[in-house]
Amino acid sequence: MNAANRPHFRVDEADVPAEIRTLIPAVERWAIPCDVTRGDYFDHQPDGDISQFWYEVLPYESAVNSWLSSLPRDVSAWPEAAIHFMYMLKAHDEAWRPTDEERRHREKRLAEFQRKNAIKLAISTALKAFGVAEYGVVIELLAPFEGDLDKVTKAKLAFARKRSGAK
Repeated sequence: MNAANRPHFRVDEADVPAEIRTLIPAVERWAIPCDVTRGDYFDHQPDGDISQFWYEVLPYESAVNSWLSSLPRDVSAWPEAAIHFMYMLKAHDEAWRPTDEERRHREKRLAEFQRKNAIKLAISTALKAFGVAEYGVVIELLAPFEGDLDKVTKAKLAFARKRSGAK
């Protein structure tokens, strides 16, 4: 299977909740069960179409997920339309083409997350070192984050500097 000979189908709108019927054309275009065929289809679509698909579905993603979650656990008991919507959501996940602004925002959030984790790890490790009077280790771990430390941890850093003769 490839994009050129992928299966085509029609979704029966009677099987779809009214609030998400507007997505039926997107489902009929993008819901491709085979990962390879879907990938080939994506490779043959303009980036603008893929982005439009992603933004078109985004406001309805929660409603689609709610509908699918309300169905029986056994997927074989689902209406055919629900299965197509499930595959459309898979395609939607693969369709995200971030703008430069979205990419920068994501990278900024990731950097903030990583910095917070680095601070937590440094403090945790430094407090253990402080407990066994390894003041050089305390200074090495906490000094890069001095501006982000709470009052107590700053005081421990100052104490470690005083004890080690470091500034």
